Amino acid sequence: MCGINGIYGLEGLSKPKNIIQEMNDALAHRGPDAEGIFESSEVVLGHRRLSIIDTTDASNQPLFNEDKTIALVFNGELYNYLELKEELSDVNFRTQSDTEVLIAAYEKWGINCLAKFNGMFGFAIWDDKLKKLFIVRDRLGIKPLYFFENDQRIIFSSEIRALLKSDLIERKLDPVGLVAYLRYQTVHGPRTIIKDVRQQPAGHFMELSDEGVSVRQYWDITKVRKDYGLNSTESWLNKSKEILHSSVEMRMRADVPFGAFLSGGIDSSAIVGLMAERSTQAVQTFNVAFEENEFSEAPFAKIIANKFNTNHTEILLKVDQFKELIPDALRSMDHPSGDGPNTYVVSKATKEAGITMALSGLGGDELFAGYDIFKRSASLISKRWLSSFAPQLRGFAGTMYHALKRNVASEKIAEILREDYLELPYIYPHSRSLFADHRISEMLQQKGLPKNAVQTSLLELLDYKEGAGAYPFLSQVSICFERSGSTQVPNYT
Repeated sequence: MCGINGIYGLEGLSKPKNIIQEMNDALAHRGPDAEGIFESSEVVLGHRRLSIIDTTDASNQPLFNEDKTIALVFNGELYNYLELKEELSDVNFRTQSDTEVLIAAYEKWGINCLAKFNGMFGFAIWDDKLKKLFIVRDRLGIKPLYFFENDQRIIFSSEIRALLKSDLIERKLDPVGLVAYLRYQTVHGPRTIIKDVRQQPAGHFMELSDEGVSVRQYWDITKVRKDYGLNSTESWLNKSKEILHSSVEMRMRADVPFGAFLSGGIDSSAIVGLMAERSTQAVQTFNVAFEENEFSEAPFAKIIANKFNTNHTEILLKVDQFKELIPDALRSMDHPSGDGPNTYVVSKATKEAGITMALSGLGGDELFAGYDIFKRSASLISKRWLSSFAPQLRGFAGTMYHALKRNVASEKIAEILREDYLELPYIYPHSRSLFADHRISEMLQQKGLPKNAVQTSLLELLDYKEGAGAYPFLSQVSICFERSGSTQVPNYT
């Protein structure tokens, strides 16, 4: 990971470079290997680097094109940079980095280069000839990118803490963000937990110039359905395996030691197996284990580690030890995440073992229907006949069911039965919630809660207002996860 910062609109700022330096310092943990600042009359860009590909100083950032008319700060990786290099064979590359490939791609194709990128990234390009700044986030929003906007300027960064370090933003909690956190242990974009700080939407870029600010979408998961001409289960399985092989192989391109997080689940196990096939040496794997057997996945991780002959590290934690690490984990997250502390612990151990980059199975359950919510949603959808009963009657039945069972699952079922429709956008938000709305109202002593952003987004996405629901059921659930940000990772990645 690296960290990027920037300010566009410097009027009224006496020392903008000093502000960026403060913001860079706040991101030192993201990029311990190098730092840099670019300043012009319109914009200031900052960067902290963690070296992954081409670790030489020649690839330090900000990076420029040959005539210094384009400046780039980049956090992430272009997995297909070698393939793009072949398309840019007329370019005399000075480094082996994917960052320089990005600049060359922009020089050749302009902002349309985004259609060619396969990777995870947050980056900003200043084009001095056009006098335009482009701020871009990857297709699924894997890499974090935040911004603050007012009438004078836009400030952006890889982390909220760096934005606040600028001292140009009020430190106020967003009440809508707080409700979202209590609902889902995170705040779904574009909001954050801080008032007036927003997330750059995934698959979008922002264009800034004297003419104003525009935000445009360059990739949409609902518009990339591809017909491979396959008509059997076996052919689809083979195609999926082929794509997974290619994806893992691309992600193993690095000039530093790398490993994998191994929980023992199907998703991380598949990643480790594919890595073992591609690697010429034993894959380094890491697992967090607990002494309490009911919490530990260690036995499953050991089975996979033995099967693929990995160099396995088991991080054994007692509950009290885990509690001691929580304050440090929370300090490492400036955007709330329920899974953050777990990821912090395994990332910390991985780094201490000398591993700079690690792959994980994050997103696998969402893509391949691995969570119980898929089964529960399918079961409820199959009971659409319940919709023939009035919501009040269904609600009464749900209340009685919860009174008998008295657990979290029964409470969620009761909430779902009170909905007007038994369709995915009404089922899914309850299935994923931490606290029901009536409990949040009690905690905050607040009667009217903001709209559920997940449900609103899904109604728009799946076009249920028009009764479309055009996607196969499992695809609908997967899109729900992707669109609602359930795969969003903590900001120290």
